[in-house]
Amino acid sequence: MNLWFNYVKVRKVVANTIILFFLPFLVDGSPAQISHGDEFTFIRIKYNNGGENYRYRNLFGPGFVYWAVDYPFAEENFIKRVKKYTSLKVAKEAIALSLDDPQIFNYSFAYVVEVGYMSLSQHEAEVLREWLLRGGFLIVDDFHGPYEWNHFLEEMKKVFPEKPLIDIPADHPIFHCYYDFNKVPQIPGLGSWLRGRTYEKGGYFPHCKGIFDDQGRLMVLVNHNTDIGDSWEHAEDPRYPAEYSFKGFKLGINFIIYALTH
Repeated sequence: MNLWFNYVKVRKVVANTIILFFLPFLVDGSPAQISHGDEFTFIRIKYNNGGENYRYRNLFGPGFVYWAVDYPFAEENFIKRVKKYTSLKVAKEAIALSLDDPQIFNYSFAYVVEVGYMSLSQHEAEVLREWLLRGGFLIVDDFHGPYEWNHFLEEMKKVFPEKPLIDIPADHPIFHCYYDFNKVPQIPGLGSWLRGRTYEKGGYFPHCKGIFDDQGRLMVLVNHNTDIGDSWEHAEDPRYPAEYSFKGFKLGINFIIYALTH
């Protein structure tokens, strides 16, 4: 037990050291920069609602914007944990940006949710493609079932018509760069959990897929049939199981560490 604890502790020290060493180079040299100064900034992508899912399966009524689900409470809780469990300097507040905002190129990490309702204009698709090819790393979260998956595929074809979504196995470094995961976890939303299940909308099994650039760099990490954002947002809610919040925070930290070191 002590040997294992020491191994994990040493690996985290090494990871933190790598981040602190390389962060200035990443900030100064990357077209899509990590953040302003030497702080990591969490970016939430804003988008317009649209698609068949929005027209026929909109549960919240007109005027509701799906990009803002869990925002900003999920980010606030997550940022607290990043500060607590890593040596990374993190901006106090997350920022929500549209893809037509030129500020997006000041950052190279972004998060987007509920993409089953996302509608990208041609211009937004072109900006997203350019941002990703220039060093951006996008996390996709909180969409479920076949209808939302098919809609997301159609939107991503606007961005990368030539690139497939590839399965990311559990032995990929993104699942081991800071915390270890021996399988891709399914993290339920609060609503699903209160109904006695870990899935929703027919999305019974979690999938993790990615889009890679021509050099093999992971640009887009897609988490389907899971809701990491809810695990952050409801971390202090007694109705939500702590074990899933722990997993969600650990996954998110892995994603950031991987993005900063690759």
